[in-house]
Amino acid sequence: MNIPILVSVANVTPEVLQRLEQQGVGIELSYFSYPSSLENDNLQAQIQAYKTMLKDFSQPVTMHGAFYDLSMTAREPKIVAVTRFRINQSLDIAIELGIKKLVFHTNYLHSQRPGYKEIWVKKQVDFWRSFIPKIEQHQLVLHLENTREEDYTYIGSILDQLSHPNFKTCYDTGHSHCFTQAQNKPISWVKGYQSHLSYIHLHSNNGRIDQHIAFTKGNVDFSHFFEAIRQLPAPPYLVIEVAQREDYLASLVALRQLGF
Repeated sequence: MNIPILVSVANVTPEVLQRLEQQGVGIELSYFSYPSSLENDNLQAQIQAYKTMLKDFSQPVTMHGAFYDLSMTAREPKIVAVTRFRINQSLDIAIELGIKKLVFHTNYLHSQRPGYKEIWVKKQVDFWRSFIPKIEQHQLVLHLENTREEDYTYIGSILDQLSHPNFKTCYDTGHSHCFTQAQNKPISWVKGYQSHLSYIHLHSNNGRIDQHIAFTKGNVDFSHFFEAIRQLPAPPYLVIEVAQREDYLASLVALRQLGF
């Protein structure tokens, strides 16, 4: 199984692209996920600059969509309206750049309210379903990413109910460890998601804060994780999402040693 390896990069330069090209590594753009980028007066100029830089890049290119302070399930309609605006903005940027795969957080917040999970899932389904005409028209695939969801059933239920090939999931190996009480092992998410899983954010932490360090560090238990990835019906994108270059290099070396 040929599993593409990518790296999340905040600020792309021609030099970065050249190094990744030589390493056979793709790129996930995170620049356009930040409010500071989206609100900047030079946004259109930056889009054009990225378009120029990526023109001859032969490796896979994906994009992380807006996520800060957004809520698809808020009671306040104006918050949902802002969320919808930012999602549409992300889709428009991806379309302009020719990018087909995007990642979005579902931004779950813990609640003791009885039946809240079912309510949350229904609101998520209704929200994302409204984008189907646009993503079908432009052949976009949206990957819904876990943050504070306790297990795979939260986003898995959204995808089951959407039942649409243009919606998949991004499993974040660090979030499931530091943002949940259960701290379920990564393999449980892979086995739970199965065909829904086509995108992975690979990183680790100490179980307390979201450190974004190499998966070879921290204390996330990756036992049997990579074997399970190889058993998936279709090869997922494996995205190294770390904060420091040294952690990227350590992750890449380890993945190559594992045969990826």
